[in-house]
Amino acid sequence: MFSRQRSMGQYGTPPETVEYMVQTLSNHLPDNRRNPEILDPATGDGVFVYSLLKEGFSPSQIHAYDIDTATPSPHEGITFRHVDFLKVELEEKFDAIVGNPPYKSKRQSDYFTENKKAITACYGGIGVHNLYSLFIHNGIKLLKPGGVLTMIVQDSFLTNVYYRKFRAYLLEKTIIKEIVLAPRRLFHKGKADVRTAILTLKKKEGNERPEDMVMKLVDRLETQEYQNITEDKIQYLKQAHFHDLPNKNFAVNVPEEILAHFLRPHEELGNVLKGGTGISTGNDTLFLRRREDVKDDQEWLPFYKNGGVKDAWYYEPKFYIHKDWEDNEAIYPSFTVRNRAYFYRRGITCSSMGVDFSAAYLPENSLFGVNANLFPENEEDLFYYLGLLNSQLIKYMVRKVLNRTNMITSGYIKKIPHVLPAEDKKHLVIQTTKQLVEGKKADPQMDTALLHSIVDGAIYDIYGISGENRTHVESFCQDILEKI
Repeated sequence: MFSRQRSMGQYGTPPETVEYMVQTLSNHLPDNRRNPEILDPATGDGVFVYSLLKEGFSPSQIHAYDIDTATPSPHEGITFRHVDFLKVELEEKFDAIVGNPPYKSKRQSDYFTENKKAITACYGGIGVHNLYSLFIHNGIKLLKPGGVLTMIVQDSFLTNVYYRKFRAYLLEKTIIKEIVLAPRRLFHKGKADVRTAILTLKKKEGNERPEDMVMKLVDRLETQEYQNITEDKIQYLKQAHFHDLPNKNFAVNVPEEILAHFLRPHEELGNVLKGGTGISTGNDTLFLRRREDVKDDQEWLPFYKNGGVKDAWYYEPKFYIHKDWEDNEAIYPSFTVRNRAYFYRRGITCSSMGVDFSAAYLPENSLFGVNANLFPENEEDLFYYLGLLNSQLIKYMVRKVLNRTNMITSGYIKKIPHVLPAEDKKHLVIQTTKQLVEGKKADPQMDTALLHSIVDGAIYDIYGISGENRTHVESFCQDILEKI
């Protein structure tokens, strides 16, 4: 059974991380704030209160809230209240807010349905998707101008398209001081596999221009050694860059040479390649068959739904759908069909789930699911773009800039910046990709490393990526699970 706090989406923060957060908060407090008032809005076990006291703040400066009436006051002399922070209305404002709010999405928590009207009224402008983003939003409202907020939260807000309005709000109302990608296993002792980031921001005051301010961005850490971060993990970047990225994404420690492809005027891949999703059956178990279960090839059509990293370049279909699939539309409301014009055409089918990203040849007379599927105008372009999509650089752009989560939809892929290739480089990619496709047809276990590296080199050249940044990209792609 989960603990009461775990069931509410709260996870105990390790002391080393708490100490770093409190020190960071203290360092960013304006010098003119004498006896600052500090709030922990979801105090739980009180670790942030204890760390604030250790840092030298007096109990009279510390406020702590918790929605759970079973939670006792963490320390004598502080101001403690049992209150729902998301509903609290206060005349007073705080100089600083620090803590670890609950991480619960709309699908995971009854809180959203039970408080739908109030939540929509207060937070609808930023998108109501997770409790932590609402905590940050309300925290900013309750800060004095120039006040500082430091919270450790789930990192889905960095690039997920559903948090676009939330990111826009942060960019407009605050100056982002730091984003630190916390160690991947930070909460594993609490049996929580959740990726987190430490966000420190200052509420804008007066005529400050957030876009001119420089942020400190720290890439995914392996341990809690926050005071000994290597230089290769740290980047200083103007806040304006986030404002100009697709969907106002927060890309952490991406070389400016690569970011430039997204920031300067450019053509997106979606303007060059058409396509998208296809059939959503609503019940794959009912409508799809595996190859070994298909008795009559004349009755069943190949169906491509989501290849894995080992399926890059080419793979035999793993699923089949009955040739009379169109009959299901009228019978089953959840059986939906999109982009019918692309059915049965040769194209490119992309993976949509999982840490890695890959693309494969989509044969003629096949159908496809809700993963991204793209359809170049001719065969030469098909092999060029298949090579492009399987390159390390594009994998890096997709997973590090466009979407850090494990669901890659066609919308993200269409945001990839497109660079017109020189003919010799394009020809090299086409010919090498053809070898890879034919090789995988003949031998699914083929060692593709050498030919893949030729494609990678050509794509790096086309995009003008330096040797140093090629090394950076390859380091990330070799261990995405740990570095994302």
